[in-house]
Order: sequence, then C-alpha cells, then structure tokens
Amino acid sequence: MEDRQPLAPQVRFYPPAPGLRDLVTAYYFVDVPPGRQLDHLHPEWANIRFVVEGAWKWRMSDDAPWFSTPAGLWGPTDRTGTIVTDGGLVVGFGLTPLGWSRLIGVSAEPHANAAIDLGEVWGPAAAEMLSSLLETADDVARVAALDARLGPRAQAAAIVDPAVGRAAGTLLTGDIRSIDAFARQVGVSTRTLDRLCRRVFGFAPKRLLRRQRFLRTLERIGGRADLPLGAVLDEGYADQAHFNREFRAFMGMTPSAYYRLPRNVLRRAAESRLAVIGQPLQGLYGAPGQA
Repeated sequence: MEDRQPLAPQVRFYPPAPGLRDLVTAYYFVDVPPGRQLDHLHPEWANIRFVVEGAWKWRMSDDAPWFSTPAGLWGPTDRTGTIVTDGGLVVGFGLTPLGWSRLIGVSAEPHANAAIDLGEVWGPAAAEMLSSLLETADDVARVAALDARLGPRAQAAAIVDPAVGRAAGTLLTGDIRSIDAFARQVGVSTRTLDRLCRRVFGFAPKRLLRRQRFLRTLERIGGRADLPLGAVLDEGYADQAHFNREFRAFMGMTPSAYYRLPRNVLRRAAESRLAVIGQPLQGLYGAPGQA
C-alpha cells in the first residue's frame, strides 16, 4: 500500500481593498487538515480572528489560561504566543497601529499581550461579520465580505492624530536608536510620545524600539538557522550574545531551540505573506522595500 504523507497546513494571504491598506495588513486564511498542530506566533500588531471551522486555542505564556472564541480581538504583542488546533479554518486580519485607532478606537495598552471577544468592542457587528464568513464558501467571497464590512466602518471612524502615522513610519525605518530621536522624528515631546505609543501601539517607546529591532533581525535570518548571525544582526545589538538574550526575552526560548521546531504553520505563513504582501512578518508591514 502506498505511504501517504499527511496533508500540510495552508496559509493563504490576500490584500484588502485599496482604501483599507493603511489600516489592515492583510487578510489570511489558516487552513489546517485534521491532526494536532501547535505553533508559536511572533510579536506583532493587533489581529482580529474568526473561527470558521474546528476548535482553536491561543495563549500568551505557559502559565496563562488557553483562550478560545468564535470572533476574537488580539491586542499588539511583544512576545510569542502559542496556537493549537486539531484542524479547521481561521480567517483573520492584522491591524496596523492606524487601523487600531480607526477600527477599534480604544487604548491599546490594556489589550497588549491579551485577547478578548470581539463583541466587547464591536457589539453585534462582530457576530454579523462572523456570520458573513460562515455563509460564504470560498476565499474570494470571504475577502469580498471582509472588504464590504470593514470599508463602511473605516469611513465612519473618527480622524486620527497625524502623529500616529508619523510614529508608525518612524518605527519602520529602522534607523532610530533613542527615545529622543524617536520623539524628534514624530515632532512631539518625549512625554507625549510615551502617551501616544501606549495608547496606539500598546507599549512604551523603548519597548517598541527593542521589539522592532528584534523583528528586523528575525526577518534577515528568515527560515535559515545556519546563517552566521554576525552578518545579519541589527546594528543595535552589541554582539550575538546580546541577540540571544533578546531572542529568549521575546520568544521564550533560544534561537537554536526555536529553529529546531517544525513551525508548520508560521513557516508557511511567512512564505505566503512574503509572496503576496511583500513582507514575511506582520510587525514589519509597511517597512521600506515592501512590495
């Protein structure tokens, strides 16, 4: 009898409608065949996720309770999270910091590294969006349903302080090394910057700069653990030992332990995101050089 390999997870990405691309990083469909899959998320901006098929659970640390909901809002993160499923389909999308301001409209800091039922902030609109996804049978129709519901919501949202866009752009340039330089680039005082970052990005400026530095290096490494790290480390790291400490702080394990993991879902997500969106990591969406 022929030996058949188990089906691999599929992660499919689609860009949102042009008018939503400053707010939504991408739509994604995580389609996992029957069989247990566990993977580790990278630090990233906020996400909204809908469980279309199967049972899915998430948690942000080994001692945290598992979280599961049909329609959920995940705040911005500065550490790894764990996802586990026995198979099924999740439809989700990432929110840029501007998207958080326009589409969520509450302070991000209380939601950092946490998840809640989307209905707590969107009310009945959360269940309505989930229903529209359940009523459609293919990716094209679901993308259209997401565009149709998010477009009017974005148009009705309040205008956001232009400093939010300047701060997001500054974070993505990768050449800011101090809080003072960050504030000057945004055109605000360091105190105002601190309040803005906590409200919109979920974290204090120093933590954000550390997180973005880590993500830039993670992007350069890609899926290869055999690269000489000295050649790809961000200039903000003193040496490889410094990066190793930061890797453990953000991912909860050493680089070698992480790259020994199968990463069946996240590895495919990075490949698909890069091919479709031009950026393998959601937390670097909009960075210079993105296709």
